[in-house]
Amino acid sequence: MAPTAETDCRYTLTGFGEFLEWRTLRFVEPMPKIRVCRLCGVVASVGKLLPCTHVLCETCKDQAADRGLQCPIDGTTFVAEDVQEMPFTRRELGERHVHCLNDAGSGATGCPFVGKLSSLEEHFIAHCVYGTVRCSKCRGSVLRKDLVEHYVNCTADEKSRPADSAPNGKVTVDAADAGRLATTLRDIQHGLKNAVEGTPRADMRLGSLQKKASSVEDLLEVLDPKGSSPEASQHSSRRNSAAASSKTLMFCGIDSMRKSQDNLLLPLDGACTLANYTFTLQCKFEKSWCKLSAVSFLFTLCVGDRDDFVEWPFAKQVHISILHPTKEGRDIQVPFKICPEKNAVCLKRPQSGVLQKGIISEKISWKYIEKKELFSKDSLIVYVELE
Repeated sequence: MAPTAETDCRYTLTGFGEFLEWRTLRFVEPMPKIRVCRLCGVVASVGKLLPCTHVLCETCKDQAADRGLQCPIDGTTFVAEDVQEMPFTRRELGERHVHCLNDAGSGATGCPFVGKLSSLEEHFIAHCVYGTVRCSKCRGSVLRKDLVEHYVNCTADEKSRPADSAPNGKVTVDAADAGRLATTLRDIQHGLKNAVEGTPRADMRLGSLQKKASSVEDLLEVLDPKGSSPEASQHSSRRNSAAASSKTLMFCGIDSMRKSQDNLLLPLDGACTLANYTFTLQCKFEKSWCKLSAVSFLFTLCVGDRDDFVEWPFAKQVHISILHPTKEGRDIQVPFKICPEKNAVCLKRPQSGVLQKGIISEKISWKYIEKKELFSKDSLIVYVELE
């Protein structure tokens, strides 16, 4: 739907990733016309510029082509070769300011958040409390931030609770459902136990997957005692060579960080080597009210066997992502900026016996990490790449 006078800053997005796909957002400022489809008002990651200078999204352009290669706005004919693509990167879009998805326009009950689109997902998932939920007493819609107060004062009769709500909250499964569930779990278990290597994730996730397979086996014994399951296979981890440019690492022992009052740095067991540079990587945690509140990563170059064969000062770009333990496409990137000054101490060749200064990434909210389900089995899986 094309923007109107009342909604001239609301745009529907496509092609910018799972979270934003077909979301309609209210931007603080109108989008440049060259970024908006002239017909449907969609903002796409790739716009199509016709020779007549009208901009269409790919869907509208394809429909125009099917009708005889004529611009649907002014009737100008065109040939496919003359249509220019105009990429609109997520990074560019992320710099524009938007209101929260739970914004109520001019209403008083909407979320007041206004910020860069790049920070919207973290805010919406981890911090926003202006979404609506249903009261379990009256079944009325209530803002999350008001739910406890509403529930305490709600006068609805508990007997009005829906029939499908068990009084003790337990789940009951009949024999037929148990059989179907057992079949599904057995398929999952088979896949987990036969996980193969070959991707950066597989090496670090294998132990976690095998533990999950054991847990599934325990549940299967309850659901279907007579069923059989395949034996677990053994795998050995594949090592990355020193010349490799990327590596998957696992930080374990995070639960101890929750209890620690002093030590909030979690290192790896030893140094790593990528692109022939040797470095250490540490998780740096922050606490608020005795709870983990944020995490960042400290990248520090150190003396290595290949230092004579690489360029100094260090000029690689460091890319760090926190990986979801099981699901592709759920990872989050950790912003990491290398000092622009080539003579910065942290970029110089490390010397034995001399303390090297590290480079710190931007902070990621721990609540956001938990909401994205990236913390699992007392560990974080981190993907590092030097480019």
